[in-house]
Amino acid sequence: MPSIVEPDPHGAYAHPGPGAGPGGAPGYDFHDRTVSRHLVHRASVSEVFLTGWQATGPYDFLIGAQWPRLHGFYRLPGDRYHDPVLLAETVRQAGLLIGHAGFGVPRGHHFVMEDLSYALDGPGLPGLAVTAGPASLMLAVGCEDVRMRHGRLASLRVRAEVTRDGGPVGRGEGRLRVLCPDSYARLRGPGRQAGALPRPPAPTAPELVGRAQSADVVLSPTLRPDTWLLRADAAHPVLFDHELDHVPGMLVLEAARQAAQRLRHPEPVVPVELVTSFDHYIELDRPCFVRAVPEPAADGRRLPVRVQLIQDGRTAAECRLLTEPSDGPAEGPTVPARRDALDGRPTAPGLRGARLPLAS
Repeated sequence: MPSIVEPDPHGAYAHPGPGAGPGGAPGYDFHDRTVSRHLVHRASVSEVFLTGWQATGPYDFLIGAQWPRLHGFYRLPGDRYHDPVLLAETVRQAGLLIGHAGFGVPRGHHFVMEDLSYALDGPGLPGLAVTAGPASLMLAVGCEDVRMRHGRLASLRVRAEVTRDGGPVGRGEGRLRVLCPDSYARLRGPGRQAGALPRPPAPTAPELVGRAQSADVVLSPTLRPDTWLLRADAAHPVLFDHELDHVPGMLVLEAARQAAQRLRHPEPVVPVELVTSFDHYIELDRPCFVRAVPEPAADGRRLPVRVQLIQDGRTAAECRLLTEPSDGPAEGPTVPARRDALDGRPTAPGLRGARLPLAS
């Protein structure tokens, strides 16, 4: 049975042990306090969303999570609903926690995320309504395709069913590989953390990508209406919560979300489903292009968008999002068309549904 391997240095972390059924062990509060930030690879305690865990079988876990009423970065315009992208970050943290605490992966080892996805279930966005208190969630996580090498975890896939107050919210999954420090150093090569990083390019106008502040924009316009430069600002307090030698996976998801929003501007949309595959590391010291194209939709309300991140002439990551309006049909006067400095696409309402060519 998996057991915790990294207790709180200031006292044993309350851990109920195996097995009291779906509700958890009697008397155990899954939302009492956050787990150790080291177990989810976060430097800031405020960016830790997991709050408790219990092993219910060799490959099954119950995990508590809590989202603040309003997060400084993961938030939607209008603040009516929690940002569904938080599901991806919560599932990502769950995979790391299970690797360390459930399977004994030592601190300092690296996890490589090969894919990450989520989808809303049941009530959809209303299930993520912002209320008078934080959102307390439960994740029922099962591990599949667990592979061990020399007695150590080598890789696994986690699948999570997420509930809130007993009702379904969504589901998510991801596949992780584990690398020891020496293997990671060989994979990444020498000098990956050496040298000053280039200054991020100028951002697209925040309102075009559903952001309130320029510092949170991760796209920079180009001469192509379907292509942007990725803005990887290593000073961002959330996306770069700790020092990294590559573009983090959550920045990839954010770039895809902003690209999808740009296609549907001025209508505010939210990604209710997102599937991402990570094929290569995206380096911080070389340009990376973000290309987006809408795909055929079954109806005009839900629009699928495919986004590719391309560096050095190859696809490093690919995302498919299903977007829907966050506040229903737009009302009021027509929004005047606006252009970015290099973005030749007018942002008029008639853009929605247009077929844009995917660059070769």
